[in-house]
Amino acid sequence: MTVVSESCEAVKCLVISDGRRGIENQALGLAEACAALQPLSIQTQHIQHNTFVAALPPRLQLRVARFELPECDIAIGCGRQAIAPLLKLKRDNPAIFTVYIQDPRISPDAFDLVIAPEHDGLNGPNVINMIGSPNRVTETRIIGETLKFAAGLAKLPSPKTAFLIGGTSKTHMLTPDDHASHLAHAKTLYAAGHSLLITTSRRTPDFAREAWTDFASESDRIWLYDGNGPNPYFAFLGAADLILVTEDSTNMLTEACGTGKPVYRLQMSGKAGKFQTLYGALELRCDAVSYTGQLSGADFLPLDETTRAAQELWNRFKSSS
Repeated sequence: MTVVSESCEAVKCLVISDGRRGIENQALGLAEACAALQPLSIQTQHIQHNTFVAALPPRLQLRVARFELPECDIAIGCGRQAIAPLLKLKRDNPAIFTVYIQDPRISPDAFDLVIAPEHDGLNGPNVINMIGSPNRVTETRIIGETLKFAAGLAKLPSPKTAFLIGGTSKTHMLTPDDHASHLAHAKTLYAAGHSLLITTSRRTPDFAREAWTDFASESDRIWLYDGNGPNPYFAFLGAADLILVTEDSTNMLTEACGTGKPVYRLQMSGKAGKFQTLYGALELRCDAVSYTGQLSGADFLPLDETTRAAQELWNRFKSSS
């Protein structure tokens, strides 16, 4: 359970996901942004089915799965496995305000509010579009996490550059050639005197993860986080002077732009498709261009679409009461 803001008058919010960090953080980030505006108690719940049930359409899941869900006033879900629980909550108590993040691939009318990325192209009277996705990046969290890892960061001289490395997805591929380009950029910046803050993800191919590990072992000016031990991700965002992000991850791109620091995309193979809309929006709003080796970016007003979505959620929740 996570309680962010609580009082005797706090509204109860249930955050539903399958537990994957990238999915849960979108829903939890929105809930936390709501709690920053008005009293809100937040409880998280992970939905985990066996392979057969997880593959069923949400409305069939609703018929065959059992859900033990706590009482709440607002339910925020993200990811496919959150849809059936939201439908159940609404069916059992129509007063519960249900919110789904992303394109649900069913009618948005099944929820009180849908918050979808602009690049998904979803529209409707109860749909809010935003650049990227909700996230947990706030000035308070960045400062707190940077202070938590201050001892390790102090060993790395400035300037510091963060490399946020994702991996192969439905739309993107991290090929050996892509990785070689990313690593070459890192080595060039390192040779120019930059300290490097590198994080990989669960989707990063083994060959790339191993190469980053070998590179990091060569110097004490490189901090590589590979998933072991406390996660310095937010501290990396706070300490970095500039941030380079593989272009497969909506979350990491949006989170990086939430810092207001120069952000660059690391190109990957595949068919970007609707992601081109996201890239265009981030270039226009945050100058987050594709990295070519040239450092031309400047600081900008941090991107904070999450707060805007939270304000709209409260407005609609009050109107529905």
